[in-house]
Amino acid sequence: MSGRLRIVVGGYIGLLPAAGVTWDYVQYPAGFADLGHDVFYVEDTRLWPIYQPEGSDWGDCSAAVSHLAAVMAEFGLAGRWAYRDEASGRCFGLSEERLREVCRSADVFINVSCSTCLREEYRAIPRRALVDTDPMFTQVQCVSEQMFTPGSPGLRALVEAHTHHFTFGESAGRPECRMPACGIAWRPTRQPIRLDLWPPAGPLPDRAGAAWSTLMNWAAGKPLAYDGTTWGQKDVELRRFFALPKLVPEIPLAVAVGQTGGAGEPFPAAAARQAGWRVLDPQTEAPNCGAYQAFIAGSRGELSIAKETYVKARTGWFSCRSACYLASGRPVVTQDTGWPAHLPTGHGLFAFDTLEGAADALRRVEADPAAHGRAARAVAEEFFDSRRVLDRMLDEMGAAA
Repeated sequence: MSGRLRIVVGGYIGLLPAAGVTWDYVQYPAGFADLGHDVFYVEDTRLWPIYQPEGSDWGDCSAAVSHLAAVMAEFGLAGRWAYRDEASGRCFGLSEERLREVCRSADVFINVSCSTCLREEYRAIPRRALVDTDPMFTQVQCVSEQMFTPGSPGLRALVEAHTHHFTFGESAGRPECRMPACGIAWRPTRQPIRLDLWPPAGPLPDRAGAAWSTLMNWAAGKPLAYDGTTWGQKDVELRRFFALPKLVPEIPLAVAVGQTGGAGEPFPAAAARQAGWRVLDPQTEAPNCGAYQAFIAGSRGELSIAKETYVKARTGWFSCRSACYLASGRPVVTQDTGWPAHLPTGHGLFAFDTLEGAADALRRVEADPAAHGRAARAVAEEFFDSRRVLDRMLDEMGAAA
């Protein structure tokens, strides 16, 4: 094939217009464009809009479309996007005719997070890659046909309609990993980071005015049932580490928590504050892509936990958000899901699975923050550079030049 490919990327930028989610998805089309490819983005989830303007009618997609249009323009992709609205049946951005024309001449389709229902025009693209960003959840739904996202089609049929399958569960196929294969040859991948868009943020800010931080959802959905047990969310895991601020009273810890209504009890903000956490509002701290970067740059590092499912299944999952902290030169102390089998630990990046382990890692960074900040950036450059991650993906699909 020629060096320059026509690539169509599907994602959730309009449907879920949070800043962190936007960064997760936009770095795919932006990363492929940086490699010199002819890139288009499509949002075709077959779901009605989730976020709507106050006072608007149910099904109004104007907020989703406005957000998507602004993001595409910001990242140099104006005129290269389409939003197919399930509620109205309309196509925004590119016309349906133009989108079909793009698909007829496309070489590669990248379906991030099972976001796009494969209409006939997408199925006609010769190389179709699924990027599973939610390992174990995806596989359990595939095996049992449980629908984590209401309104989704049969997940098994969607998964099998792709020619190549990638997963953030980098431990897929290893003895310790409990992810069912579903008859699929899962290939490991990780979040691509456009490093030129994430320059090092400079020295770590003074501890007196900055905390170790993270942004997270408390519970994005109900637990899944599989293999005689349940598979839950971050609400399960964070409770295990509620006492951490008491172990390191000299190190400020902050958590920005959103989307608390997915399942079970809402985030216990008062109890978290009493335990010593600074509790923040992600909509206030990071309402857009620029503010999200500023929030990370203003932190001393990231202290974060993972969904119970990633931990219990030993998936090897690593956070997209954590990769952005690393790129900014901010050290990361994050829960062990099995990822240390694939990424280095001990310099700028640390794993923990106990309260004492988390406290020890935080103290180690605080003993030499400048060195660990530099090491964090080096990890991002070696393991998350979008040029490497996406080139490898295309190579494994047989689509590289």
